[in-house]
Amino acid sequence: MRPLQGCRRQEIILGIVTLYLAAGWALQTQGGVSLLVPQPNVNATVAQNILLSVEYSCKGIVSIEWKHVSSWGTNKIVEWKPGSYINISKSYKDRVNTYENGSIQLLNVGVRDAGYYVVTITEELGTNIYGTIVL
Repeated sequence: MRPLQGCRRQEIILGIVTLYLAAGWALQTQGGVSLLVPQPNVNATVAQNILLSVEYSCKGIVSIEWKHVSSWGTNKIVEWKPGSYINISKSYKDRVNTYENGSIQLLNVGVRDAGYYVVTITEELGTNIYGTIVL
């Protein structure tokens, strides 16, 4: 077998470089989102302020939504797109702070705040990831 020379060798090298660039581009644009919930159980006393801490990572644009699920039903707390808009439900209007990392702070918690808090991170391409914190 003789070594590749001239145009044929350049075509193969160009093809390999193109393949690597395409694979790198696909990995970058493929999307995907990850979510960390460092404290899945939070204990609180009445009238305390609490932090429901999460941290997400995503190369694309995301929207974040928090819901409260309890024996009284399911309530949407807040939905936002970091750096863009924030929609806070009326029942939480003066009781919630949002953070760029996806966390929320609830102010002046009461007995009715006990339950499950579900965060949904949705990437612009439609990928969802969920996390839950029990209060």
